Amino acid sequence: MSNNYTRSTLIRLFAIGLNAMGAVLLLPIVLKSLGGNDFGLWSMANAITGYLLLLDFGIAFACTRYLAIHGDDKVGWRKTLSSAMLMSLLLTAILLLAALLIQVTPIPQLIAPSNQVLNNVITILLVEVALSIPLRLYQSILRAEVRYLEIGWFETVRICLRLLGIPLILWLGGGLIPVLLYSTAVNVLFFALMLASVYWRDKTVYVHWQAVDWQHLKALFSFSKYTALNQTADFFKYRTDNLLVGVLIGIHAVAPYAIMIVIIDMLTQILMRFQGYWDTIIMRHAGEQRLASALDTVFVSLQIGLSLALLATFNTWLLGATFLTWWVGQQYASLAFPLSIFTLTLVGLAVQLATSPYFNAVSKQKTNAWLAVAEMGIKLLLLLPFSHLFAANGIIFASVLAALLTTLLRLNTLANTVSVSMRQLLPIIACKALPAVLLVTWLWGLVFLLKLAGINHWLLPAIILTLEALLLLLILKKWHLPSHPLIFTICPKLHGNAN
Repeated sequence: MSNNYTRSTLIRLFAIGLNAMGAVLLLPIVLKSLGGNDFGLWSMANAITGYLLLLDFGIAFACTRYLAIHGDDKVGWRKTLSSAMLMSLLLTAILLLAALLIQVTPIPQLIAPSNQVLNNVITILLVEVALSIPLRLYQSILRAEVRYLEIGWFETVRICLRLLGIPLILWLGGGLIPVLLYSTAVNVLFFALMLASVYWRDKTVYVHWQAVDWQHLKALFSFSKYTALNQTADFFKYRTDNLLVGVLIGIHAVAPYAIMIVIIDMLTQILMRFQGYWDTIIMRHAGEQRLASALDTVFVSLQIGLSLALLATFNTWLLGATFLTWWVGQQYASLAFPLSIFTLTLVGLAVQLATSPYFNAVSKQKTNAWLAVAEMGIKLLLLLPFSHLFAANGIIFASVLAALLTTLLRLNTLANTVSVSMRQLLPIIACKALPAVLLVTWLWGLVFLLKLAGINHWLLPAIILTLEALLLLLILKKWHLPSHPLIFTICPKLHGNAN
């Protein structure tokens, strides 16, 4: 399992890096080829796809949960897949009907002068999501079987096809619609490859309409509605902030904030790739009533997440100004400090990613969903006073404080779930974070010494990043940060009543 984790994480990180590098190179090509208006529509289309994918109402994640719990029970798998497929196909029919209505109902001229182009864009997006929703169920199978290496390869194929195909279409004279059609085909292919992988291995698609069970369908929907609530809260965590910044601070503040959001989003994706591997394992252990093993895996995920979150803060402090100057210009180098503060939200995200699968597996999905909503509520309550006190940085401070307060609520919920006190739980969490804290402290001290020694300002980060890469490989091979024997001595095992 250690080798599988290493390989799957590395290939998915490679996909993230390839996607980030491609975005930097692709964006100016698309902007120049499409022009301002069509480029705006293309950017809007990418955002709308994310919103529309929420319309699966958490069915895919609910499916993953039930498949993981059923384990090797293929009869249970057919019941789950068949019931989930019925729900998905109903949503597909609704979206296809909406696409047809969009085509026959023109958008008023006052809303969009080029109404037919906008009609076509929205139609293409609706069809893409309509086809993707049922195919995403086969991604749930790969997740349930911990086949993240295959998912990583499929992600890489999708990114390569986009990066090679879109510039080629533009070079051949294609415009917005051909680019969107090609992107839609590639995205649907991504999910279709998962269906092909499942069928190639298992010689079945696990859908038998006689296996549809209405009680199971009701249970799936009951779980998925809370998952949908949680997904929606996560989606709006950062993506609505540009609007809030413009309203509360002014349009002039939107661009700097949007730049930071791009970096935070990228770091979030990296964290999710590392911790997402453990979700299925946690749910499977819990489904088999091995709650102590599930809790141990929660702590493994938590230790990895906290380590990466703290390293993200350290690296942003170390490289933020240099990277921002190179990427968007000297005028934005001053964003390095607020960006470093912003990365502290990743600490809260690490706790959320570690605890959510455990809560969902032990029927605490409603609580888990409301914890995500609570973070948004706390943030919204803090936005107005903080924006008046700290201007644009107030949005960042509100986000960080909301994330940290919700983290305490999550840990308190975890303590109640396993029937222990916060006084027992917090020392365990502190001990799990201790190796990462010591590592960051050592790296900070090394930077200070290298600066005193007069090391070239380009060589210094190269040395630090090389050391981090070597340590990262060590972490992956051992599943988690190695702990000194002293740490094992002072950190008790928290199983409590979870056995």
